[in-house]
Amino acid sequence: MGRILLVLAVVIGLSPGLVWRSLPPPPNRDQVLKALPLPIPDTRRFARIGGENGPVVTGLWQLASPNDDFGSYSALTVLGHRQLLSTSDTGRYLRFAVPGDAGAEVEFGSVFDDRNRFKAARDIESAARDPETGRIWLGLEGRNAIVRTDARFDNALEVRPEAMRHWPRNSGPEAMTRLADGRFLVLSEGLVADGGRASQGLLFPADPVEGGGPVSFSFDPPAGFNPSDIAILPSGKALILVRGVGLLPYPHFTARLLLADPATIGSGTAWEWQPFARLEGPVPRENYEGLAITGGRDGEAVTIWLISDDNGAVLLQRSLLVRLEWHPAADPAAADTQKKRRRNNAPRPLESSESLAAQTAG
Repeated sequence: MGRILLVLAVVIGLSPGLVWRSLPPPPNRDQVLKALPLPIPDTRRFARIGGENGPVVTGLWQLASPNDDFGSYSALTVLGHRQLLSTSDTGRYLRFAVPGDAGAEVEFGSVFDDRNRFKAARDIESAARDPETGRIWLGLEGRNAIVRTDARFDNALEVRPEAMRHWPRNSGPEAMTRLADGRFLVLSEGLVADGGRASQGLLFPADPVEGGGPVSFSFDPPAGFNPSDIAILPSGKALILVRGVGLLPYPHFTARLLLADPATIGSGTAWEWQPFARLEGPVPRENYEGLAITGGRDGEAVTIWLISDDNGAVLLQRSLLVRLEWHPAADPAAADTQKKRRRNNAPRPLESSESLAAQTAG
C-alpha cells in the first residue's frame, strides 16, 4: 500500500493539471534600501590605493533591497543635496541618499513608461546630468542611442548619432559625461577603433540630442580592460573607470581608474591617459560600472563614488557602493584651478563638484 501511495504521489506531482499550484508572489515595490557597512582597514595607510598620493577608501557598503527593481546598476550620477542617482541595464532607476543620512528618502522606479519593452530599448549603460536644468542624458547600449529626459524621466527624446551607428550593439555608449562648458564626452565599451585595439570616443560640441558633428578619437585602455564610466574632476580632468576579467587563481573582475585631460582630445588621435588607482586591496573585486565625483571645492577632498553591477546574479555578485577620498593637492592641475577660482571668485561649474559626502559617517 505504501508503494502504491508513493507512486501516486509521484504521478500527481508530475501532472500539472491534477494539482493546485501556488500563485506567484505579487510584485514587490517597497521603497526600502539597506546599506550594510563592510570592514575597511583602520588606518589611512592601508586603506590607500594608487600609491602615496592615491585615494583612500573611506566607505564601503553592500546595498540590498526587497524591491523587484533593485540591482544591475550600470551608471551613477550626482543629484545634489547629498543624493545620488543610479540607473540599470534593465531600465530602472534608484534615487538614494549617501549612507549616513538617517531617514533619507529612497525611490525605485522605471525610467521608461513601458516596463515590458525589449532589452535593447532599455539597456542603460551611462548617464549624465545638467545641474542647472535637471535634465538627464542616458546612453542605451543595445541601440547605440542617447536619450534626453527631464528630472522625472518624462518628455524623453531619443537620437541615434550617425557616428555611433557602426558601434557593435553590445559595445555602445558605456561611458558618458557632460563637461562644464556643455560638451559631451562618450566612450564605447568595445574595441572598435584602430583595427580593434582601442575604444572609440566622441566629443560632442553640445547636447548630442540637438545634433552637431562630434570630434572622433580613439581611447586605448590598458590591455584586457574596457571603459565602464567617466566623470569630471574639479580640475576639469576626466577620471575614467575601466574594468576587466581575470582568470587566475579563479575568474574575477578587475578595475582601474585612469586620469586624462579632455583638453588634449584631437580628431583622429589617441586620447592619452595616465594611471590613477587600481581597485584592489581594501576594495573588493566586483563588476564596477558606475562612477560619480563630488567635493573638491576650495581645496577640500574630492569624493569618488563607485557602484557595482550584480548582473542580476545576487548569489554570485553584489551591489557594492564604494567611497574614496582624494585630496586635490595631489593633482597640480586641480590646485591651479582652485587658486584661479578663488582669485576670480568664479562660480563653480558643476553641481557634481559639490561636496555631498565628505563628512558622511561610515
